[in-house]
Amino acid sequence: MRNDNAKFDVLVNSPAELSAAYATWYKRTLTEPGVLWGIPVIDRYVIPMRPGDLVGLVARPGHGKSSLMAYLARTEAKRIIERGKVGEEVVVYVTWESSAEEIETFFLSDGKWSASDIAWGRVPYEDVAKRLVKRASFPVWTIGHSIARAGQPMPRMTLPAVLGAIESMQSDYGVKPVLILFDYLQLIPVGNARNRVEQVLEAPPLIKELAMRVGVPAVCGVQASRQVDERKFKVPQPYDCQWGSSIEQASDKLFGLWRPIRTEPQDAEPIEIEYTEDNRTATLPITDTLLIMQMLKQRGDAGRKTWGLHFAPQYLRLEETRRNDGYEQDDDHERGN
Repeated sequence: MRNDNAKFDVLVNSPAELSAAYATWYKRTLTEPGVLWGIPVIDRYVIPMRPGDLVGLVARPGHGKSSLMAYLARTEAKRIIERGKVGEEVVVYVTWESSAEEIETFFLSDGKWSASDIAWGRVPYEDVAKRLVKRASFPVWTIGHSIARAGQPMPRMTLPAVLGAIESMQSDYGVKPVLILFDYLQLIPVGNARNRVEQVLEAPPLIKELAMRVGVPAVCGVQASRQVDERKFKVPQPYDCQWGSSIEQASDKLFGLWRPIRTEPQDAEPIEIEYTEDNRTATLPITDTLLIMQMLKQRGDAGRKTWGLHFAPQYLRLEETRRNDGYEQDDDHERGN
């Protein structure tokens, strides 16, 4: 992301300048909560996402990378509305995997109609139209290829192009991103990369640089390799990032995701995990909504926290499991209500 017209002195921070800048930055951390997950049992242990942070979500295909990022986008967008900052602050979802219209399906779902219902065309047009009226003022913006613009000349979506699109948003619309999500690492083209492996290795530090230049946290989906499928406990680890070992070095936080319903037979034994909250072992039956999430890395603090969560991706619904000594099933969530 080189700019030949840039002045290099902006990279120099004298002790006096840095002291003043840090005082301002630290005051901001005391008054602004940063980007939270919105789940108390997670937010007690995860440092809020701050400007310049790079957060990786590592999972096998179909285990919740895209939908969990959409959940974070919708959750933070609701906070923007609560702060009264609509028209000033936005969340940006950058997609290489899907069209902008496909991503839109996530944000039109609710407790009545799921994203799957909308994708199948099962929702009456009048209902979708009503949602679109509300959606027009919901502060989630998408950067990606739109089917509506098919056939028009399009720039290649490299990270410099994404940065240019964000700068265009800021200058043309006067909005400031507060969170950027990248879907997903292995699909991001890097201009000078000679092959896919080199492309994936170079992308994380470029995303980190983009996050610092824009002044927002960045969340990136990361594909895990097939070797994860051969284990009994299938939460991906940092070394499982497909061609992406640099994501471990560049990231400030790294999370592994596993939806057991995707990998285990129906008659499989319940899964035992050690809950982060009280360090007791809990037995979790495999359900449609069970998501096991593990914090693999947190810069500046210990990692290796584990949570069993209810996750209904078709509704972008994520919640803590309710339990006593073991696990208490939440029938409402099992039905998807």
